[in-house]
Amino acid sequence: MAYADLTRWMFNLERFGIKLGLENATEFLSRIGNPQNDFKSIHVTGTNGKGSVCVYTAEMLRQNGLKVGLYTSPHLVDFRERIRLNGSDISESDVVRLATELRAQMESMASENSEKQLTFFEFTTGLAFRYFSEQDVDIVVAEVGMGGRLDATNVLKPEVAAITRIGLEHTNYLGTTIPEIAREKAGIIKGGANVVTCERNPDALSVISTTCDKKGVRLRKIDSDFRVQRVTQTVDGTLFDYAGAHNLEGLSTRLLGDYQAENAAAAIAILEELSTRGFRISEESVREGLKQTVWPGRMDIISKVPLVIFDGSHNPDGVRTTVRVLDDLKLKPLTFVLGCMDDKDARGIVNAIVPFASKIISTQTRFKRALPSVKLAAIVRDEFQGPRERTDVSEEAFERAVDDTMGRGVCVIGSLYLVGEAIQWWKGRTSARGLPHKI
Repeated sequence: MAYADLTRWMFNLERFGIKLGLENATEFLSRIGNPQNDFKSIHVTGTNGKGSVCVYTAEMLRQNGLKVGLYTSPHLVDFRERIRLNGSDISESDVVRLATELRAQMESMASENSEKQLTFFEFTTGLAFRYFSEQDVDIVVAEVGMGGRLDATNVLKPEVAAITRIGLEHTNYLGTTIPEIAREKAGIIKGGANVVTCERNPDALSVISTTCDKKGVRLRKIDSDFRVQRVTQTVDGTLFDYAGAHNLEGLSTRLLGDYQAENAAAAIAILEELSTRGFRISEESVREGLKQTVWPGRMDIISKVPLVIFDGSHNPDGVRTTVRVLDDLKLKPLTFVLGCMDDKDARGIVNAIVPFASKIISTQTRFKRALPSVKLAAIVRDEFQGPRERTDVSEEAFERAVDDTMGRGVCVIGSLYLVGEAIQWWKGRTSARGLPHKI
């Protein structure tokens, strides 16, 4: 089966929805040889920043000469982005080979009992772990898909666990309060693996601290056990100093926003914890890893003239952080192209961008869980009194925004799926005009 056909089949597994629980994932992994036991791992959860912490950590480890697997979700353009080895996506041939092989095990499970039908994420998690096992990696950095306690990745027995900032998300699955969601995130905490967090909310921290005490593991917290200092942010990146088990001055990352200094600090703290388990990470690897880290679609300035920014923030807390950074960098007002998933707090997202918007164009992605643009536009109409438009076709929304900036910039925001479509559109537009994809 060709790669395109095979991935289409995998995405069709999304019809089975989201099933939180480890029973099916555990049985599936057992049937395919428990590959998750063949490598060491770092496990990262949170609401905002967990992907950035993962890519920082993986790149610093790679710069230190280790063979590193990275498992994140969702992807922006191609499924292969979810499964990376030393900075490179898994090959199409490996996806086809592994998915074909593992499909037989999945179908055998489902034939025994329909309740054993795997979801898309359960299947792809097994595929990723099998690939990393085959590749004999030194360590895997794995991002939780949703929550933590009942997420398919929670079969891991990590060397270090990390919890980034926590906000209200997936409330129909994880709970409706910060403590409830924190309890789900803290479910990745296991005996034998110390914990790093950049969470400051007292309600969330109380849950995390209590769980660490019960599991008998050490908790390293931002502002007390490690901290960032002298943060400087520009449109070209972020500079900061780190103070923790080691003091490092003049660190830099090309990722934008002062919050990226905190994400990077959490990653450094993870490596400091890892060093107590026999991994020796050089300062040079930390510095170079931070410099080389890229994370497309997250506060990503892809063009300065005209100013075009792609940002996959998809909850009110994340969007508020993004627009605060845009304000600090004096990149407002902006035309926002907005699209959300139907399980997100769209009204909260709209309210976050309203003070910084010159215009809002409501649209939707082709993804089946997209909030219809007509519903999103109704929310925008309620909350925003400025110029607004609506279109069901995301590419049309991007085109309108960029061709009619009126001297202002454009920010595509609200969904990583929307940003993925924007990236493909931008590449097509620039290629047609003989321009580089990033200016």
